[in-house]
Amino acid sequence: MILIKNIRLTIEEKEDTLRYKTARKLGIDPGSFRSFRIAHKSLDARKEPFFNYQVIVELTNEKRFLKRNDITEYFPLDLGVPKVNTSIRPIVIGLGPSGLFCAYRLLAAGIRPIVIERGSRIVKREKAVELFTDKGILDPESNVQYGEGGAGTFSDAKLTTRIKDPLINYIIDALIAFGADESIAYESHPHIGTDRIRNIITKMTDWMISEGADCYFDEKVTDFLVENRQITGVVTNNNRFASPIVIAAFGHSAYDTFTALHQKGVYLENKDISIGFRVEHPQKMIDLNQYGPKAAAKLNIPAEYFLRAKTTSGKGVYSFCMCPGGYVMPSSSDIGGIVTNGMSFSDRGNDLANSAILATINQSDYGNDLFSGFNYIHSIEKNAYLITNSYQAPAQNIKDYLKSQTNELIFPSSYSLGTVNYNLNYLFSDKINAAFHEAIEYFDHLIPGFIDHGIMVAPETRSSCPLRIKRQPNGVSINTGGLYPIGEGAGYAGGIMSSALDGIKAADKIIALLG
Repeated sequence: MILIKNIRLTIEEKEDTLRYKTARKLGIDPGSFRSFRIAHKSLDARKEPFFNYQVIVELTNEKRFLKRNDITEYFPLDLGVPKVNTSIRPIVIGLGPSGLFCAYRLLAAGIRPIVIERGSRIVKREKAVELFTDKGILDPESNVQYGEGGAGTFSDAKLTTRIKDPLINYIIDALIAFGADESIAYESHPHIGTDRIRNIITKMTDWMISEGADCYFDEKVTDFLVENRQITGVVTNNNRFASPIVIAAFGHSAYDTFTALHQKGVYLENKDISIGFRVEHPQKMIDLNQYGPKAAAKLNIPAEYFLRAKTTSGKGVYSFCMCPGGYVMPSSSDIGGIVTNGMSFSDRGNDLANSAILATINQSDYGNDLFSGFNYIHSIEKNAYLITNSYQAPAQNIKDYLKSQTNELIFPSSYSLGTVNYNLNYLFSDKINAAFHEAIEYFDHLIPGFIDHGIMVAPETRSSCPLRIKRQPNGVSINTGGLYPIGEGAGYAGGIMSSALDGIKAADKIIALLG
């Protein structure tokens, strides 16, 4: 097999012409390919916009092409795992990306996990989320944060990652096998959309159950069984489960589960977090700034942006989880607290773009006690609720935030429960506001109109976990044998792909141990 780079298509050309363009570049007949697939696709919109492709093909006598520019030999990797014969059944707590892919990988090796998820299956969970987003009636155990698929189920389902690891392909292949479009394997910034990721995760769970996994939903871990610093199982609201291996894959919102771990003496430590708000802008404005007028008029691809600023105070401010053509999502999991997040459907068809704008927060901002970070996050969420006395979110024009004024929003937010005009300078500390003000002025230089044509909806508080369950190189807790902390909640990942990858790597360590 060979990898061929730099094959261009204009934005008017259809992708099914790629095979013919590749054959022309090689000087062969298009029927000569034994196999043909796209490896990578990117958009270049700097001048005359075009798509740049890399393809992987199989031919007879491939070595004759290897001396040419843009052509290298390609060696596919075997990303499978050996089968293991064991009666041990690891317990996986949480069925977000890390728990899902950990359990999936264990099953691939013939190991039958017990999966415990405090929230509901997606079909039931959708009704609970809809009840909250439409009417403000919150189920604190099954919501945007808790349930089958984790928080990513009700997001853009972005698969972008900077991680260079072959197992990323394993994740992509699994998602495609359960219904994702094959384009996620080669798009520069792949996403699935909340409407499609729900079906994919449902099919993955169904497959795992058919292969022998026991999956318990609406089942909350309330205690951990530890003897002589070795995990022996867990207790839930309904059952007691025994196992010498427990995978802690609960997400960053499970304050009560962290408390239960702490009470058993499991070592936890503070870590930096990020907090902020969602900004919304007209998608057409973002398209014009990112693509330019010529490309924006031709392309039917909502543009994204990635922003980062280092402020004079040293505090970093950055965009996160940008959702082109998306919605600001009510994402609370605690009664009397407001949390926002971003979501978009697969077509990214809304006329507004949104993104989190976050500032880094460290112990000097929130305190040194072990649970100070959680207390800090909860205080912001509760204060936001008290501002509106409801799950309506406090909101402000970006230009008014910089001037500490409150005027009517320049356009209605996509946040479904409604907003209340409020001076968000009073929600955050002076130190954090100063960092946001400075960064926003800088972002306006990168995207002209960012200030004058944008609004803010607050708060965004669940991008990261304030605690880390410290682990050894073998993946086990540093002071509790058999406990494998993974994913965002354990403090070792951020986003769908890094969390899924962390789950796979933990599974591989367990497979090696039991093999």
